[in-house]
Amino acid sequence: MAQTQPNREISRKRFLQNTTKAIIAFITTAIGIPVLGYVAAPGLKKKTPRTVSAGRPEDFPIGEARAAEFTFVRRDGWVEQTVKEFVWVIRNSEQDFTVYNPHCTHLGCIVNWNPQQQKFFSPCHGGIFLKTGEVVGGPPPRPLDTLEYRIEDGKLMVLYQDFILGIPGKTAA
Repeated sequence: MAQTQPNREISRKRFLQNTTKAIIAFITTAIGIPVLGYVAAPGLKKKTPRTVSAGRPEDFPIGEARAAEFTFVRRDGWVEQTVKEFVWVIRNSEQDFTVYNPHCTHLGCIVNWNPQQQKFFSPCHGGIFLKTGEVVGGPPPRPLDTLEYRIEDGKLMVLYQDFILGIPGKTAA
């Protein structure tokens, strides 16, 4: 006795349904992956520290806090943007400096120096920092973030970088 094989023919309707589903899946994948990459990439990108010139060491009187401004070019794909930043520099002695990132460690507001009180103040949430960077008031979770520096060719060179805000430990952003 001969066995009959099941009918494996596909109807025209079933074929069109499967083809439509395959095309939709392909288009969703082709559009979805780049969109997901576009959305997720900035969060995964680590900012690289950059060495900038803060000026000549003699521009900073011993014992005073001074702002040192600099500019750099930030590249994002084909877009170039000139960015102005600054750091707080305190000259402790002839060759010893303390350089602070100017952002409050709570939410990133720019801290201001008050020479009469010899303290840094964060205007948005009342953070108060001593000249040593230590927190003495408000919600900041850690002291001001210090930056590495070196003196090279008669200039104070600073390794500028930002740090993750709102956490107790100093972690590069």
